[in-house]
Amino acid sequence: MKNRINELQSQPYVTVGLVLINVIVFVLMFFSGGSSNINVLINFGGLIPAVVKSGSGYDTLITSLFLHSGIEHITLNMVMLYFIGRILERVIGHFKFFIIYMLSGIFGNLISIQLSNPNTVSIGASGAIFGIIGIWLMLAEQYPNQPLFRGMGQQMLLFIGLGLVGSFFGTGIDIFAHIGGLIGGFLLSYAIGFPKFGKVSNWKRITSVLVLIIISGWTLI
Repeated sequence: MKNRINELQSQPYVTVGLVLINVIVFVLMFFSGGSSNINVLINFGGLIPAVVKSGSGYDTLITSLFLHSGIEHITLNMVMLYFIGRILERVIGHFKFFIIYMLSGIFGNLISIQLSNPNTVSIGASGAIFGIIGIWLMLAEQYPNQPLFRGMGQQMLLFIGLGLVGSFFGTGIDIFAHIGGLIGGFLLSYAIGFPKFGKVSNWKRITSVLVLIIISGWTLI
């Protein structure tokens, strides 16, 4: 019985749940006029930098993370989320995985608000997904003697390279949200820590928190 409970607890419930929510929202958008319809994107909570900077629409920092435009967009993001996230969730636990995923996405959106075209509609889970890539990089850097972390860290560097190249040459891709999410996930991992793998030095944790606060404050100016 105990082994069965442990097996159930180790399942990637959060990752699967996030994928399902994104797919459900996409289907709802499809039947509401299409996921590429600008009015549908706005009505479902797409992030418009100019609106947020004017002092409203703060909820779109979150809602935009669950919106996707077109079947290719959601398919690519959900495949990446599932295959990268399900392993990581088992490693660091459901709660920390969810918290860092969401906060990374929000952090990426804050960077996007400051640097992107103020009148664009920003959507997608990419910033949050880059955040969990940032977690793998932190684990690889902080615990280099762990073969899994070292190997996943190397793979994530390849993902980052491909993702950033695609951001530069693709159209309608918010590279600032990607970079912001990556930085957010990396720093949040140090700030929160994973004691079961070893202690993170106080200077790394304090520095990470300060950088997160400074950048967040800058984006809200």
